[in-house]
Amino acid sequence: MQREPRVFLEDILTAAVKVEKYTQGLSFDDFMDNDLISDAVIKNILVIGEATKNIPDEIRQKSIFRIYWRDNDVKFKSKDRSAFMV
Repeated sequence: MQREPRVFLEDILTAAVKVEKYTQGLSFDDFMDNDLISDAVIKNILVIGEATKNIPDEIRQKSIFRIYWRDNDVKFKSKDRSAFMV
């Protein structure tokens, strides 16, 4: 049975929040020296990658960000510059 796209989006958000939590306040060197944290971050990045494979095209096209989902080179561009205004 196929999961609903919302569940995959929740998985992506949960994993991204964990990555942010695990790396907050860490320098790059501290991150690289801590196998536990770097392994946890890599695992969550893999979760994000796997979940993105299951997001239907119609949802991807509605995003305010242009995400090149299938490029080897991940790039993000905003369709709406106001998304970055504070």
